[in-house]
Amino acid sequence: MLVLAGLLDDREWHGLTLWTKPIKFAIGFALYLMSLGCFAAFIDPAWRQRRVFRVAIFAGLLAIAMEQAIITLQSARGVGSHFNIATAFDAALYSAMGAGSLVLLAMVLPIAWGLARHPGTRPLSASMRHALVAGLLLTFGLTLITAGTMAVMGSHRVGAVPGTNEAMAWMGWLRHAGDLRVPHFFATHAMHAVPLAVLMLGPLMRLGQRGVVGVAAIYGAVVLAVFLQALQGHAFLAFIG
Repeated sequence: MLVLAGLLDDREWHGLTLWTKPIKFAIGFALYLMSLGCFAAFIDPAWRQRRVFRVAIFAGLLAIAMEQAIITLQSARGVGSHFNIATAFDAALYSAMGAGSLVLLAMVLPIAWGLARHPGTRPLSASMRHALVAGLLLTFGLTLITAGTMAVMGSHRVGAVPGTNEAMAWMGWLRHAGDLRVPHFFATHAMHAVPLAVLMLGPLMRLGQRGVVGVAAIYGAVVLAVFLQALQGHAFLAFIG
């Protein structure tokens, strides 16, 4: 439906079709839920039936539905969804999105706890289990930092010059200014990057718990470096023009 809307509606927002954002978020939310579902499969079923786990997941699902609905609504109205406080209605929707983002992000915590303390019987190496836990915790912590900074600043742009809105294709990241969406992207995907790195390094070296922590620390440091780069007003990969 969103793709069809994008084909039929030629309105634009900051150089992109109005429907690019809801489509990207729909894909992102789907990947997020599929990933958490796969990770949860390695948790003891008894823990997954605990009330605290079920409530956290249900609340997160409701938050995701609300976020997607608001983003889609604002796109249909031809206005921005994030950082939009132009009217009382827009401000209320943006505040609701802020609260919802915290709830949906918190979904990773019971899954990380379950993997760490209540592993299931499905085959999963210790190093990969540690990697999943580390990735989930990094996603939570780094996303809080990056998203929280954008919320406080009221924008993802740092040092943008008026009239210079050139952006990378599809991702939409600014090419001539700092863009906090870049570290935010890498922060949210720590849950994928850390396990993938451990999986790729597995055939080359034997990674124990300390090795996994080292991989996670390196990834976290890279995200923080990109974050600081954006805060200084420098574009991501500026050297490629």
